Amino acid sequence: MFLLLPPSETKTRPGIGPVLDLDALAHPALTAPRATVLRAAERTARSRGAAGSLKVPASAPELVERMAAITAEPCAPALEVYAGVLYDALGDARGDAERTVLVTSALLGVVDADSDRIPAYRLSAGSVLSRLGAAGAWWRSRLAPIARELAGSGRVVVDCRSGAYRSMMPVPGAIEVAAVRERDGKRTVVSHDAKRYRGLLGRALLTTERAPADAEEVAHAGAGALGDGLAIELQGTTLTVVDRG
Repeated sequence: MFLLLPPSETKTRPGIGPVLDLDALAHPALTAPRATVLRAAERTARSRGAAGSLKVPASAPELVERMAAITAEPCAPALEVYAGVLYDALGDARGDAERTVLVTSALLGVVDADSDRIPAYRLSAGSVLSRLGAAGAWWRSRLAPIARELAGSGRVVVDCRSGAYRSMMPVPGAIEVAAVRERDGKRTVVSHDAKRYRGLLGRALLTTERAPADAEEVAHAGAGALGDGLAIELQGTTLTVVDRG
């Protein structure tokens, strides 16, 4: 099974650690594109209007300074760096020989959540990089071979990413996870809480006795792990978490 996750907007900066080693990351075919984006990110951070281009809030100007020297930032295992609602719900669940957790990253393309060491970067799919344009759009063609590899692997692919990161690397046949709130027979799309639901589902899929082999097994594994008031519906390749609480 492949579990695809979005990066978190907030990240935990390692207090100490080695600097980024591109040659040590999974998916070595991305080494050259990663180097290109790193150079562009540092160049962008040193330019006028950097905060706007990088989508850095006015309250955190230090993030621009860190991006200007991102290759010198300390690194830690990805699941210690990504933070926030989804990753809190994921907890200490990790991949294994049958289950690989991948995070789509505007800085590094794809990150193996269990093996890659990364810095706490500030870059999103919508960030505009010097000479490259929008990061998400730039990565799309470079990530297409990995998407084809995942689709043809014979393993189920569960996509817990948001729309921007799905667009960066769409995977044909992946099970896309959505979330809705149902009240009085009416359904509305859930945004913030959807991150928690996807984290809970991811935890369930990573801690079952064996990796789910198809969409039905994915739905079954998640059904008993989401808590009261939450249900799972599977229609084709869309798995919807329904909040009736």
